[in-house]
Amino acid sequence: MKGNAVVVGSGVGGLAAARALTQQGWSVAVYERSPALPRTGTALGMWPEALAALDEMGVGDKVRGAATRVSEAGTAGLRTPAGRTLVSMRRDGGLCLVSRPTLLSILADGVDLRFGHKVEDQRGLAGVDLVVGADGTFSDTRLTVFGAQFAARPLGAVVWRGTVDGTVSSYGETWAPGAMFGITPAGPGSSNWYACLDAGGTFKPPHRQHLRDVFGSWRSGVTEVLERIEEESILHHELFEAPPLPSYASGNTVLVGDAAHSMAPFLGRGACEALVDGAALGRCLGNAATVADGLAAYDHQRRTKTQRMAAMSRRMGRLAMMRRGFVARNTAFGAAGSVLRLGASLRGH
Repeated sequence: MKGNAVVVGSGVGGLAAARALTQQGWSVAVYERSPALPRTGTALGMWPEALAALDEMGVGDKVRGAATRVSEAGTAGLRTPAGRTLVSMRRDGGLCLVSRPTLLSILADGVDLRFGHKVEDQRGLAGVDLVVGADGTFSDTRLTVFGAQFAARPLGAVVWRGTVDGTVSSYGETWAPGAMFGITPAGPGSSNWYACLDAGGTFKPPHRQHLRDVFGSWRSGVTEVLERIEEESILHHELFEAPPLPSYASGNTVLVGDAAHSMAPFLGRGACEALVDGAALGRCLGNAATVADGLAAYDHQRRTKTQRMAAMSRRMGRLAMMRRGFVARNTAFGAAGSVLRLGASLRGH
């Protein structure tokens, strides 16, 4: 079927949904409260499912052309702060990385995107066949549809992240009780980094000095990154997730991306799942006779899988920063001598 839709939010999920619906013949307008798309952001690792969704939306080749494929062997693994390797990782075929601003720009090409347009209550949108809530972790659309009990809940952790110039001697993650530090490639001449602490509060600037105080003695590339971090480039926030919803749709309103299933970043799947959401929504509505049928199909395809992914990501964070039993965990990893595929292990943030 075809109709007219309003997408609330121009993040990855919103723009993906807009593209996919437009391809199905829908008339789509994207309302974004910000004055423009972001110009800065870290690199995102594109999993195969995300690349398939981009192909379905007709922009897969553009993303691949703009992405960096990191295929050199390098050194990567899970380590202790002292530098002992718990798990070594192997990179097979290269990792496809694209910056968030680049991905958004590609998705936005040809989309009717209206900046400076804030929608606090989608019920005020008259004459619209479909409303797509893509307004992120703190989604007003989710609260309006399902109530305050489904407001985003804190995970009790804070994160810092950014990009630095140059490569490092080793990639991967370092795990410690209540803390972790990760480094991934961001291209031939830059590296992503992210640091997480199991703490309920936030820390005021200077963030760089705080990071050096906490992680300055850690080995395996961490010190190299800390020396290159520029204060103004640091992104810092508390981690939240969306509670499991009973449905991703209600009436003619549907949720995609973080509005539907905001999750902890410990599996690096947030942006990829948002892309798959957008492609699935367009496909389901294109194949349906009514909006209700299409949204029911979308909910069936996406809700269980993404809620399971969110739970897995939360558990991964707890495993990485566990305060009790970490010695036994480290011993088990070391005894197993595991070798993982790097493309399925390094996170895309």
